[in-house]
Amino acid sequence: MKKAPRRRRPAVCPPIGTLMQYGGRTVRVVAEASGQRAIIESVGDDGRIFRSHVKWTNPLALTGQLF
Repeated sequence: MKKAPRRRRPAVCPPIGTLMQYGGRTVRVVAEASGQRAIIESVGDDGRIFRSHVKWTNPLALTGQLF
């Protein structure tokens, strides 16, 4: 008998306000957007705040201490 193909678990949006790692920067999840995307907020080198749309699966949980 053939095994049934495994189904991927649907991605879950990170909780709003969570600090996460995206690329080389620490970001905060601001909102849930459509199409399995989240809106994140980060601070640039010049101190300006940037908002970006990213897929839920791309930001990673923080490891260790923040400071």
